[in-house]
Parts: sequence; structure tokens; C-alpha cells
Amino acid sequence: MWFLNMILYFSIYSFFGWICEVIYCSIPAKKFINRGFLKGPVCPVYGFGAMFVIYIMKWINIKSTILVFIFGGLIASIIEFIADILLEYVFHTRLWNYSDRKFNIKGRVCLLNSTLFAVLSVILIKIVHPFVLDIVVRLSSITIIIISSLCVILFLIDLVLTVREVINLNITLKNMNILEEIKKELKLKNHKRFIEAFPQLEHKKYMKELKKLKELIKESMKNNKKV
Repeated sequence: MWFLNMILYFSIYSFFGWICEVIYCSIPAKKFINRGFLKGPVCPVYGFGAMFVIYIMKWINIKSTILVFIFGGLIASIIEFIADILLEYVFHTRLWNYSDRKFNIKGRVCLLNSTLFAVLSVILIKIVHPFVLDIVVRLSSITIIIISSLCVILFLIDLVLTVREVINLNITLKNMNILEEIKKELKLKNHKRFIEAFPQLEHKKYMKELKKLKELIKESMKNNKKV
């Protein structure tokens, strides 16, 4: 049952993280942006971050708000750093780059985001998790099994679809010299969500081609507005 509870907490905090990312990115853009690596309303990196923060704090018995702030920000930043390295290694892609911000480490993490993660860690430990924990302990075993199973199934389906989307993006970038084919509206729409969600997206192999694809999508969006 402990493992099923972990899945439940992971799903809940992945969803909360997605909400935070959508708000953070949609307000400046003045439009809704599905800011997530996956297609669904989840940001797994927040789920992993929350789980590590919760259980490490419990393991070393940290209760001081200041220490939660410091260690929470540190833990979340380490996870963000590792996640960026893994994405670059597996998909040859970087979804964010903080090189233009002060006090960044190789563009993978920066002081501003680490501070925001630290604040979220305090809110998580002091307010959100006790509330979520109180709700989960009231659920019956069968309810937890059903909800956790559904979360796993939906997550795996979403992961497969997203991986396919990233692979298709790599194929598109590899064949960017065939511009007449790429300009087809359907082809552009296939990558619009991903490009729009991560405007700082970088590719290890096809940076020049990615830049061209961004320009084509931007041009396509302008033409659609004129129609």
C-alpha cells in the first residue's frame, strides 16, 4: 500500500506542478500554454521533486521553516539539473536554458528558479502535504488501488505519445532541407504544442534546423490570424 500511496502523491504533485508552470508561463504570454513535457496536465519533474523533498525532510527530521526553505530549494534544483542532463542525453534536447539569467549553472538551474522552488517546498511541507495526507488516509484500500492504477495507465500512455512526438520532432529537424514538405500545415501543427510550451527549446544536433522550424511555425501562426 505504501508504494500505491507514493504513486498517488506523485500524480497529485505532478498535477500541482503543471498548474504552477501553466500559470507562470501563460500570464506573461497572455494566452494558455500547456507547459509540460507530457501532453497531459502533469509535470513529472515536480512530482519527483515533491516526493524527494517530502521524504528527505522526514528522513533527516527537518521541521524548521528556514531549513525546509534551504534544503527544499537545493533538492529541487538538483533534480532539475539532473532532469535537464537526462533529457539532453536521451533526446538530444534541452527544454529550458537559464544562461541569460544571473547566477546560473550551465544554464540548467538558476538562483531565481531555485528560490521559487524553495518557497514551494515550504508551502508543500507546511501546508499542502499535511492536507493531502489527511485526505489520502481517509481513502479505502480499493479506492487507492483504482486511482493509482488509472494514474499509472494514463501516465504510460501519455509518455509513449510524448516520446513519439519528440522522435517525430527529431525526424523533422533532420529533414529540414525539404522545406516544401515541412511547410505543410499538418506537419507544423504536430510540433506547435511542444515548441510553444518550451520557447527556449534547444537541440544538441539540429540547433540551426530547430531555429528554422520555430520561424516556420511562427509564420504559420501569423498567417492563420490574418485569415
